[in-house]
Amino acid sequence: MITTETIIELLSEYCEHDGEILPDTELLESGMLDSLAFIELLNALEDMGVNVQPTQLPRSAFATPASIAQICNLD
Repeated sequence: MITTETIIELLSEYCEHDGEILPDTELLESGMLDSLAFIELLNALEDMGVNVQPTQLPRSAFATPASIAQICNLD
């Protein structure tokens, strides 16, 4: 199971952001989750055994750390 905390840790590693990342931090609207960070996040999730197909999900599924954790645990 991928937790919101796990997603936050990954985002802290891949996103250029000086402030605290919370479960409801807006990743897309803020520009924090840019295309490079997005690819790195997907690769890290795949390494953890989670295969996320971004083309099959709405953009809003990647809006916050909590929403990303939710889609990681759909199986």
